[in-house]
Amino acid sequence: MNSIRVGRRFMQALKLFVTSSQFTVLREKAQKNKIKWFIGCFMTATLWSLPALAQGKNEVGLVIGGIVTPSQTLSPGASLIGPGGTVLPNRDISLDSSLTLGAEYDREFVRRQKFAIDGGVDFLASPLDVKLSQQSQNAIGEYAFIFLTPHVRVKFHPDGVFSPWLSFGGGYARFLESVPPAAPSFQRGTNTGTLVFGGGIDSPTIVHVLKIPIGFRVEVRDFYSGVPNYNQKITGNLQNNLAFTGGLLIRF
Repeated sequence: MNSIRVGRRFMQALKLFVTSSQFTVLREKAQKNKIKWFIGCFMTATLWSLPALAQGKNEVGLVIGGIVTPSQTLSPGASLIGPGGTVLPNRDISLDSSLTLGAEYDREFVRRQKFAIDGGVDFLASPLDVKLSQQSQNAIGEYAFIFLTPHVRVKFHPDGVFSPWLSFGGGYARFLESVPPAAPSFQRGTNTGTLVFGGGIDSPTIVHVLKIPIGFRVEVRDFYSGVPNYNQKITGNLQNNLAFTGGLLIRF
């Protein structure tokens, strides 16, 4: 009797082991099939997107021009002190136009007969500082700037003789101010955000240099940002920075 019971228990254990093994095999097979399905979907998506990537175009714009900043009004109680130590009657901080250099990168994501959509980033900087029109002892005399702004660009008639476009985006702005003569402990450097919107016209390829197609671009952009530290209180906390630039457009 004991041998029969042992035999039954052995057979039950063997059956349970076989069932468990089959379940494990089926689960592993299901996992493998799932992995194969994911790999198949990934490969299909990759192969599907290759033609789109192959048709993608890159552009780099190298531009030069000028930047114009409207004047700022002093807050009540603030005043500018001239070089002779007298209070200046002028209530506005006026800024001279300045030379600016920029680089722009774009990659085309959508292209149709009547329009195209690009995504990229703008870099704009002032190699020569933006100077205040009227120098004073208690306000900065000049400042340098850097704008770094991702953007979206919508082009119209991308295959036309000329392609007008509109762009908008936003990002980072930095101003580096000079130290006012009457404030030697002045802390330089202001970080702020900026919005950018503008428009321009691109030409088709005009020349090839080392087999690289090159066209031209003219544009107007407004970098709407915070303000540098003028060391004087002003009525506003935002300012327009209007950049008028043009230059080469390199396609690859």
